Amino acid sequence: MKQETAEDIRNLSLLKEVIQNVMPVNKLLGIEIQKLEIGSAEVRVPFQERFVGDFQRGLWHGGILASVADTTGGLVALSLAKPGDQVNTVDMRIDYLHGAIEADVFGKAELIKSGKRIILADVKLFQKHQKEPVVVARCAFSILRK
Repeated sequence: MKQETAEDIRNLSLLKEVIQNVMPVNKLLGIEIQKLEIGSAEVRVPFQERFVGDFQRGLWHGGILASVADTTGGLVALSLAKPGDQVNTVDMRIDYLHGAIEADVFGKAELIKSGKRIILADVKLFQKHQKEPVVVARCAFSILRK
């Protein structure tokens, strides 16, 4: 992984601001970016009652978890983009390993491969009370260079 420059750090700070405070769906989810570096990202999503999909057991809805995984992986792809590049999700393979209870969800994403047109990232979502992730996902993003 290359060393981050001052320009990289400025771009990542701007990216963090936009992802958290401008994108409507991320504001709705309450995504908080805990760490953002070139090729890796960590987020926290505070639990909200409206995220419950299984009301009998009080578990998060799988679609909300998929959105968190997509955004966390997307941060990795966007960390590699330059201003003006377009990044879009093209595929996501997700495995739900455990139910996510009524508690915050944390996401970690790492770069797997950065090609000319496709970026792959692995994502794990977890909760503090569990040793194993609640979700693992492999995300593929297209990147159209400016």
